[in-house]
Amino acid sequence: MPSTQFESLRLELLRGGAAPVYVARTILELEEHLADLESDALASGRGAEDAAESARAALGSERAIATAVLSRPELLEWSTRWPRVASCVRSAATIGVLPGLPLVFCIEHRPELARWGAALGVAAALVGAILTWLNFMIALA
Repeated sequence: MPSTQFESLRLELLRGGAAPVYVARTILELEEHLADLESDALASGRGAEDAAESARAALGSERAIATAVLSRPELLEWSTRWPRVASCVRSAATIGVLPGLPLVFCIEHRPELARWGAALGVAAALVGAILTWLNFMIALA
């Protein structure tokens, strides 16, 4: 289960447009670095609570870390770096996918479509028979 120690930082980085793979790696490195700082503080003779507090202080604020990560464009998602290109790609993908959606729908709903087709066929045959019979009856009169 992922640690919730840096959850607010993770969310801030994701909202800022950082790529999820870099966010996960950054959080993992921060957790490891925090553990190292804490173990160093414990080895120097500090108490557990004091060691955790000094390790957090040495690591720095989450806001400063987020600013440092988000200031590096190579860590951002491509759609954040090039929003116009991303918009064009999304539009082209949507236009390319739209014609295939009815086919996908028909493939997924074959049994229902077969039942409806059969019901419509029987209904058309019945209406045709009734109209033919009425036409024949009018011709006899």
